[in-house]
Amino acid sequence: MAAVTLNALMPMGTVIIIIAIGIAYVAFSTFAQRKVGNPKKMRELQQRMNALSKELNQLVKSNATKEEIAKKQSELMPLMSENMKTSIKPMLVILPVFFLLYYLVLPTTFHSIANEYVPLSILGSMKLNYLGVFFACVFILGITTSIIIMIYDRKKTKLERQAIAAAEAAESGTNT
Repeated sequence: MAAVTLNALMPMGTVIIIIAIGIAYVAFSTFAQRKVGNPKKMRELQQRMNALSKELNQLVKSNATKEEIAKKQSELMPLMSENMKTSIKPMLVILPVFFLLYYLVLPTTFHSIANEYVPLSILGSMKLNYLGVFFACVFILGITTSIIIMIYDRKKTKLERQAIAAAEAAESGTNT
């Protein structure tokens, strides 16, 4: 891509449109991650992997035999592989859409304002063109959305654990 000399101020309406496209992309990517990625399956895999990792660490600390450690590692590896597949699957949908927007739709739509910029006084005298505005919007909203979803998932996991513990307590109470 050739260097572009930024020499004119981008109209605010254009900035708003680009930010709206960024917001729509982040909403789409979040939806795709939740639908394709199956967050409940991811939480279950994480819990099983954490439990096996703790067991593996205990075996190493207690100087267990290499066969025992290898057996525990062989239990952990398929879970790690499944976790990787589950986390990569949404990227097969999200990344092509991002590249389509970034390299085809935005340059085609905003080619007439390629030399215009938005001053970003937060970072000093930085100037962002239409692609920079889009990328900054997607980056900032993506990070924010990820943090919110992570907090939500942690709370949901905690509630699920409490429900399981309560069910087990109720079951053991009826069995005695």
